[in-house]
Amino acid sequence: MPRQSLNFNHDIVLKAEEEFHKLKEGKLAIQLRAIMAFEDNTAEHIAKIFKVSIRTIFRWIHRFSKYGIEGLKDQPKGHYKPKLTEDQKEQLKTWIINGKNSNDELIHWTLEKLKADVEKIFGVKMSTMALWKNLKKLGLTLKKPRPIHHKADKEAQNIFKKNF
Repeated sequence: MPRQSLNFNHDIVLKAEEEFHKLKEGKLAIQLRAIMAFEDNTAEHIAKIFKVSIRTIFRWIHRFSKYGIEGLKDQPKGHYKPKLTEDQKEQLKTWIINGKNSNDELIHWTLEKLKADVEKIFGVKMSTMALWKNLKKLGLTLKKPRPIHHKADKEAQNIFKKNF
């Protein structure tokens, strides 16, 4: 009796690759398998099977021989240190919430004014986008004042207000 044929299509491969990427240590297992396969196979053959470059195979072997299993694990990536300290961020937050600058003067903050004060007081040069992102992380947004017409009668407006 002949063996039953397996219905194999590209969808199975895609599904297997998707499941592989979900595994936490799956990449490590693949790297170890590739290193073990190097004993009986060429680097070109292994690279083709594992869908990596030949250079990657040699890099895995080198890192494993030098550092062991720890050499195959992904190393943490570096990040830029924040320009503002936590104390400076808190001071920035109080300036904005109180609507006062470093000299305790009332001020309507704009990003440009805030940027200038940060540079003057803290000695930190920042772009407006970086400053805006810091404010966003602090849970703050800049508000725009209501427009005031130059011919408006302030007395009449104050009388009209509910809480005046």
